[in-house]
Amino acid sequence: MSNKSLITLTLLALLSLFSCSKQQQPNILFILIDDLGKEWVSCYGAEDVSTPAIDELASTGMLFENAYSMPQCTPTRVSLLTGQYPWRNGWVNHYDVPRWGHGARFDPEMNPSFAKNLRNAGYKTCIAGKWQINDFRLEPDATVLAGFDEYCMWTGGEGGGASQKPSQRRYWDPYIHTKEGSKTYKGEFGPDIYTDFIIDFMKKNKDDPMMIYFPMCLTHGPLTTTPARPDAPRNKQHAAMVEYTDILLKRLTDVLDELEIRDNTLIIWTTDNGTGQGIIGRRNNRL
Repeated sequence: MSNKSLITLTLLALLSLFSCSKQQQPNILFILIDDLGKEWVSCYGAEDVSTPAIDELASTGMLFENAYSMPQCTPTRVSLLTGQYPWRNGWVNHYDVPRWGHGARFDPEMNPSFAKNLRNAGYKTCIAGKWQINDFRLEPDATVLAGFDEYCMWTGGEGGGASQKPSQRRYWDPYIHTKEGSKTYKGEFGPDIYTDFIIDFMKKNKDDPMMIYFPMCLTHGPLTTTPARPDAPRNKQHAAMVEYTDILLKRLTDVLDELEIRDNTLIIWTTDNGTGQGIIGRRNNRL
């Protein structure tokens, strides 16, 4: 599964939505994992990890074996947001905003996003996780301008030496931007904060059509332990991070069941590109 095929799937679904009444419009939960190839997903034959929640989702829906994706982070993400090829939206190479300065920024007027279209169609919209295509210090409401009513985002590394090191943290003691500003959440695990935020959003808006975009920080480096495997040795930490993406998916689908809205929710689970360099997993008896 990758962004270009899923853009097509999403757009086909959305074409049918706009003719429906508000009560009939399905919710959309779009989960984008960071740096993960299918050799780390057990429904694709991965042998070094177990992902039961992802496997259950695949077994009850559509599973893509082959698809097109850019091999870099920001070109893939902007292509997903806009439905445009990189040569149309201008993001032809990775550019790490804000850490690399302000030589690039996502312009929501030049490149309208699917979130803006859905918000205009009556959806309540939410994003949590990784953005990294605007500098929130300069544009604190960048995600709102891009179409998201509510947001809870890792800022991305802000550069600038030792004084900016807190912004590098996306996992333990994460540095997160919300409508209250940016701050460190001491002793907490970033992916849990993002997931809790989404769950709160779902509970508050369950009677309206919702579009939730969850571009996870997991499983991108640096390697880390997780709340589920706090003592994982370094050579097992990537697997622990993958397993935690599965735990978070299960938390979200359980809430959809609890709210009795899962049957009216389109869930899309995908990744932005393959696994990071040097991380090798066994799949179908092959490395």
